[in-house]
Amino acid sequence: MRSLLVVASSLIASSALGAIYETAVNAEDEEDIFAMYQRGDLSQDTADTLLELMREGVDLNTATRERLYDLPGLTYADVDRILLYREQKGRIDDATELVGIEAITPEQFVGIAPYIRIEAERARLPVSGKLRLVTQYTLQDNLAPPLFATGRVKLPLDLTAGFMATGSRLDPVTPRYDPALGLVSEGYRYRPDAPRFFLQWQNANRRVVVGTYTLGFAERLVLDNTRRVTPRGIYLTDDYRRAQDLASRCRVSTDTGSERSPECEPSGQYVTADYQTRDVFRGVAASLENLELGDQASMSMYGFLSYQSRGVYQYDLYDRLRCPDPRMGGDDCGAPRFSIVTPTDPNTGWRLRYATLPTFFDELAGGGHVDFKPNYRLRFGVTGYGAAPFFNTVPPGSSIQVDFQDTSRYPNGGAYGAIGVDAQAVISDFNLHLEVARSFDRAIGNAGGGFAAIQRTTWAPKNHELELVLRYYDNRYLNPYARPFSGPDEDAGQRARNELGARLRYFGKPSKDWQLRATADFWALPFAGRSGPAGTANLILLSRVDFTGWKFFKPGVWFRVSDRNLAQSERGSCTQADIANIAFEPLNAPDDFDGEVTFFTCDNYRLAQRAEVKPFGKALVFVEQAAWTWRDDLNSAYREKLREDLQIWGEVRSQPVDWLQLRARTRYLNQGIDSPTTYEESLWTFAEAAWLPFKGTKVALRYDLYIWLDRRSSTLRRQPSPEHRFLLDVRTSF
Repeated sequence: MRSLLVVASSLIASSALGAIYETAVNAEDEEDIFAMYQRGDLSQDTADTLLELMREGVDLNTATRERLYDLPGLTYADVDRILLYREQKGRIDDATELVGIEAITPEQFVGIAPYIRIEAERARLPVSGKLRLVTQYTLQDNLAPPLFATGRVKLPLDLTAGFMATGSRLDPVTPRYDPALGLVSEGYRYRPDAPRFFLQWQNANRRVVVGTYTLGFAERLVLDNTRRVTPRGIYLTDDYRRAQDLASRCRVSTDTGSERSPECEPSGQYVTADYQTRDVFRGVAASLENLELGDQASMSMYGFLSYQSRGVYQYDLYDRLRCPDPRMGGDDCGAPRFSIVTPTDPNTGWRLRYATLPTFFDELAGGGHVDFKPNYRLRFGVTGYGAAPFFNTVPPGSSIQVDFQDTSRYPNGGAYGAIGVDAQAVISDFNLHLEVARSFDRAIGNAGGGFAAIQRTTWAPKNHELELVLRYYDNRYLNPYARPFSGPDEDAGQRARNELGARLRYFGKPSKDWQLRATADFWALPFAGRSGPAGTANLILLSRVDFTGWKFFKPGVWFRVSDRNLAQSERGSCTQADIANIAFEPLNAPDDFDGEVTFFTCDNYRLAQRAEVKPFGKALVFVEQAAWTWRDDLNSAYREKLREDLQIWGEVRSQPVDWLQLRARTRYLNQGIDSPTTYEESLWTFAEAAWLPFKGTKVALRYDLYIWLDRRSSTLRRQPSPEHRFLLDVRTSF
């Protein structure tokens, strides 16, 4: 069956083409992007990118070529037509102008509309801005609800200020060193936090940011902690994640003979999850862009200095006094114990379990980027940065000296950094991009760092785009701020490591009624590593066809193959379990969004279809989607067969009047349809009503009903069951 599916996918891919993003993006708001990720249509990286684009917005009058290219469904040819029209007209006053001059199609306009904005040429008030508040509650929660708030204000004198605040209940108090007990924490309590705050001054091509920010350049090989596909410069972001599942209330382990923590009584209790944010840079950043040096030549310069407190997953640490080399393994090289103490009992017998330790270490980082453009079609750049971690929670001379495991995103041994050069050329319909880099570190056994290179070529005639990405990352390239395109597996804490590969993708419309896309991504391991022996070859194929000829009915079908090891056709050859199948709950396991592990270990094949019906335009919309997945599985129930998963989605949306939006959605999920005691079977339904009293203001109230149908022992003792959840989302602009 495996061989048959691979051949079938290859035949489809040869005629079905590919995408700028891995699939067609059908999203009117954030909830649509969340749903696409939950269905498996989008990767987490793509979902983060689209959410950031939607929250930040792309100003059609100031966006660079790179920022416009991030919009879903636009090729470089489309972007260049928009830029040419903007230059000739001077200003775009209405986005529909782009359809009128045939710079983009009506379908493309619908696709990018949720992400674009047009800033007023002159503000009616000296102060303008936007505010947002989100909170959730689940019946039977015994904790105060989590909170998320964000705001941004434009001020006189070219100033912009912003903030993001959260209220977390499921993160432990930052551990400290105790001479008698070692590393201790006061456990879990409600914790306010301000992960984002900034003040920006921007005048013409000059910019200074004080506070929090992200940066990214070139092909993201040297320095990038944005969520963009083609970053260039400084970004102010309010990115966060809203968990779609409840979180376990029991987040501690108990020593033998000790009383159980009250948090773990009764067993199987779940509560509303916290909003998740990531640690970005915090300090000062500045840029001087497009400084004219002649008739066509220009130069841009960017620099930053950051001192940020960062969280780390507790199992990404080890004690270097007990373990000289974390690669040795064994008890001495495992994560140190983090005991929980209370004001009345310093020896509770409890310890942290699967916890991310907030603000556990500080990082000093600095660097920058310079690029030179002799003309519009050429650009050359240099990027570099250096960073050093400081474990200030553990003073020098302590009996415990923590450092990063070799599986961590951050190198152990002290300072690290990277430097690289890049080039870009535009030749007719071809766009050529190249970046070559060298990383530096003091990690044990890493010989000081390694080399990496990535080359991206796109051919973008009207209505089509063909892209080829070639990349090589050696097994010593250890750069926590590299985010180039790579396979979805991870080698010793890094995705861009120990990989030699090529990706070919196509997106286009061979006729006005059909949209075709395909992706073929092949990569191998040049060296032996945690992902497998040297020479291990992997393949992902994706094919999708959408019919767009009718306004009232739009169907689509796609097929995906993920082959873990082409040299082995037998089942059960996975080296690790899929993260969804691990026995424990990882909780907030990633260091941050960029530190998230993707376990690409087992083969899977997925067939999906979607149909959207709009009989009355926005007044009534029906959406149906179903997917069947065959996957290899290490579970003993599937030694002789592939596991089969089924999910079916149904949705109805309506905007009967301008001030009211209604939505209802249901999902049936059955993982392992022939083994109800092994994986999840559930029915999830929600209804949402949004009131839009005036332009720029939205008040949404949502109710979720989550019913567990499987008969696993963990499900039978789960509380609450069924789950009744409520969400309030208020946003306004002025």
